[in-house]
Amino acid sequence: MPNAELLSFLLAAAAKLSGYPEIPVAQLPPVRAVSVDTIAQAICPEQRSGCTGIAATFETESHVILIRDSLDLEDTADNSFLLHEFVHVLQWKAHGDAIFKDCPTTLKTEGEAYRAQNAYLKREGQFLRFGEMLAYTQCAEDTGALFPRDAMSTPDAGKPTGNPAVTPEMLGPLP
Repeated sequence: MPNAELLSFLLAAAAKLSGYPEIPVAQLPPVRAVSVDTIAQAICPEQRSGCTGIAATFETESHVILIRDSLDLEDTADNSFLLHEFVHVLQWKAHGDAIFKDCPTTLKTEGEAYRAQNAYLKREGQFLRFGEMLAYTQCAEDTGALFPRDAMSTPDAGKPTGNPAVTPEMLGPLP
């Protein structure tokens, strides 16, 4: 689990980089390290296999942040996913459930979080960038639906793994 110093650092960075007002660390939801399957079950209970690339999620209904238990939060690339979720917490504190009210708003919400995450990575001297496929994601015209899994990437993408075939796991636009 992240220590208080890391939580404070990432929360301050999330506020500064997103432009949302900072909140006290005590107001953050609990952060729980869980398996990939637990995250997939929370986000895509009907189709878990489509959500295995998600590194973290802020669950507004249960007011908890779930992060992959395989993330090394001492690693800048890995802890950037926690910063991304902190941006969502700040968005939610500012606007409530309206941040995910429809597809266009969800895209805007995710875009803000990815911009803050990527600015953090750049500031920390990292060349990784996440969420780039968001620019190519469109809302389904008939329903306005977008599932968060459609805009996420694999947290291990770009890290040395010995497997040159590892690439960001990005899903294309909704049908």
